[in-house]
Amino acid sequence: MGVKKKREMHVAALTVRHQDLEILRSFAAGDGKNLASLLLHCVQLTDGVSQIHYIKQIVPLLEKLDKNGLCDPTVQSCLDILAGIYFSLNLKNPLKKVLASSLNGLPKFFLTEAVHSFTSRLQEELNTTDLYSYRKVIDNISSCMENFNLVLHFLRKSLIEILEENRKFAGNHIVQTQLMNDLLVGIRASMMLIQKAQTFQGNLWKASSSPIWQSMCDLLNIFTKFLSDDDLLQTIQSTSGLAVILFIKTMFHPSEKTPELVSASSPF
Repeated sequence: MGVKKKREMHVAALTVRHQDLEILRSFAAGDGKNLASLLLHCVQLTDGVSQIHYIKQIVPLLEKLDKNGLCDPTVQSCLDILAGIYFSLNLKNPLKKVLASSLNGLPKFFLTEAVHSFTSRLQEELNTTDLYSYRKVIDNISSCMENFNLVLHFLRKSLIEILEENRKFAGNHIVQTQLMNDLLVGIRASMMLIQKAQTFQGNLWKASSSPIWQSMCDLLNIFTKFLSDDDLLQTIQSTSGLAVILFIKTMFHPSEKTPELVSASSPF
């Protein structure tokens, strides 16, 4: 009986934009021991499995720096590039999970700068006008929600445009299936986001004049309309129903605030 060979893991290698590559080259140390050198070596590899080894060295390297490292333009640029790498990776790529795990271990004095870098890169993602890139952006939303209202605005835009695109392709079941899946992911991402609202924003967003409150009312209005849209799959409608319940439970507490729903929601 033959012995089965262990299946080798294949990991798609990460890449960076040309301008980011040039930045790494300009900051790389002659002795090859700073963060830019580490990342430069990493991105020049073509094997994703080997890149994992270098990604895991990021935090130990940063831990050797003190708070003065915050003023180091090399560190600031590298954090920005890391954010770009993270958002460029496919959700199922093991490198994304490894990088996320590493970034979760960043020293506290680097967290603010890291959040700023991730927010800036996410904003670039949210500016996309390519409808078929929306799914990738939605997948990335769950990993960086600091710019809360911007994310809500994008979710609202993407849900509306995906629905409109679905109507354009009536009868084309292949395209509609993909769009329905994207719509479902968008609804679920919205539900996940609303559950984190209090963690990120406290209670300030509950003021009816808050832009966040207005955006959440718009999303609630969209989900309500999905419930009565017979052109949508039952899965979309039932998930929208759950979203409506979750949004109302989160937003309108205490229950005396419920009448504000009528005045705050607007049609799309």
